[in-house]
Amino acid sequence: MKPQLIASCWTSAGDAAPDRDDLSSPVAIDERIALVAETGWAGIGLVHADLIKARDTIGYEELRRRIHAAGIEIIEVEFLNGWWATGAERQESDAVRADLFAAAQALGSPHIKVGAGEGTNGVVPIAHMTSAFTDLAAEAEAHGVKLALEATPFSHLKTIYDALEVVSHSDSPSAGLMVDIWHTAKIGIPNDELWRNIPLSKVNAVEVDDGFIDTPIDLFDDSTNRRAYCGEGEFDPASFIRGAIDAGWTGAYGVEIISAEHRSLPVKEGLQRAFDTTIAAFEQAARLAPSTN
Repeated sequence: MKPQLIASCWTSAGDAAPDRDDLSSPVAIDERIALVAETGWAGIGLVHADLIKARDTIGYEELRRRIHAAGIEIIEVEFLNGWWATGAERQESDAVRADLFAAAQALGSPHIKVGAGEGTNGVVPIAHMTSAFTDLAAEAEAHGVKLALEATPFSHLKTIYDALEVVSHSDSPSAGLMVDIWHTAKIGIPNDELWRNIPLSKVNAVEVDDGFIDTPIDLFDDSTNRRAYCGEGEFDPASFIRGAIDAGWTGAYGVEIISAEHRSLPVKEGLQRAFDTTIAAFEQAARLAPSTN
């Protein structure tokens, strides 16, 4: 098994994290591209703040040229939240939406990663989320881009089954799921159950990483500070990968390492460790018996 692996945005961002006011990476874009290429990745992820910085300096055409010139094939963009909201939150979300659609088109991105809120306390009816996402998917289709909706246990869509309900309401080919082992295993969905119950036709992206069952502080903190490299936690990424392969997934795999430990390492060292441990998980998956999806 020789997978195409995407260094998701936080994996290559250095000392940057999703719980900060400034989400941009302190690593210069040319250095970041070079390090991702040197450590073996097929793809690179960039968050909105980094995309806008690149757009306003070198421009998307030059960014795409530099990434492809380094031998990196896939450019992933993220992260859209607030698409269900009203008022000022929706205005801000619509501005990010327009930016991400433009970036995805210019960079040839396979999908835009879409969230359902972070650390939210209020409850938004799933019918409202479904209606708003259907509109979002129709607009994405008009722009020729796909969406990868990610349920997180600290959001308005707490399980992947909630997200599947939302995605399934749309008949647009742009509407699809992000299946991330951290968000499924963390709430106790076994890997074999996951791939039995999620139709591959509704999956637009897959992410692998690892983590721990316990939650010392809260789920958002755990997601931001305690993710683990593949094989160094308790989520069994090898069986997740085996299930994805047996279900028929042939696309790339994002590797999203978000942790205080990862941020503390030199960027190249962290990238290499993330890549090598993920490849080891694929090698372990190859030795597992085929799943019964």
